[in-house]
Amino acid sequence: MLMYAWMKFVEVAPERYDWAVKVMTAGRLDQIKDIIASDIAPGERVLDIGCGTGTLALRCLRRGAQVTGLDSSAFMLEQSKKNATAAGLDGQLMLIKDSVTQLKKHFENESFDVVMSTMALGEFPHEYLQFIMRDCLQILRPGGRLIIADEVWPERRVSRLAYQFVIALAWVPQFLLLRRVTYPISDLRGIIQEAGFDLHDFRTFPGTSFQIVFAEKAASQESRIEQPLELVNAVRTA
Repeated sequence: MLMYAWMKFVEVAPERYDWAVKVMTAGRLDQIKDIIASDIAPGERVLDIGCGTGTLALRCLRRGAQVTGLDSSAFMLEQSKKNATAAGLDGQLMLIKDSVTQLKKHFENESFDVVMSTMALGEFPHEYLQFIMRDCLQILRPGGRLIIADEVWPERRVSRLAYQFVIALAWVPQFLLLRRVTYPISDLRGIIQEAGFDLHDFRTFPGTSFQIVFAEKAASQESRIEQPLELVNAVRTA
């Protein structure tokens, strides 16, 4: 929660964003992005939802992937372009400005081999996350992979109680920064499985609330999942 609040606060100054995140996470988020990028193969079609300044997308480009980044912040996308130019990858990163709830507006079914995200989903309630995961399932090819890294609620009771105490202390400064309160994701793996993915692996990081989930769309699965109409209308117009 604290990590997400800090990231939203520094979005308006994206030239300082990567430095601020590195300091806030003691380099842990860079480690997470390295782990995710190491799973990407040359030639794969990759979508980075909530791509921010493009640091994960650029890692995947360097591995020979075809990468599209989507983010709702024009500030962040402009910094992504600058970072791509500085890395000598100008013109190779396709960028789209929109919300992650609008994936189907931009992408056809089975358009990607990999959909990935880091620290981009914490602002969404449970039903929106279900909607986003179902859209991810549809735009992935059969056998395609989903890799999500975000802040989650601790699963062990003692850790969860300690984390609730930290959240209580952070409520006021977070509200002053964002004018809203955000929470870590509850049952991220369950949400991904409910969307129809096969869960392959997950990794946690001691002393943090970070978790990476690796999942896959079944090779025999077709993209015919129907979203509830009421939810579709609510999310599409949000």
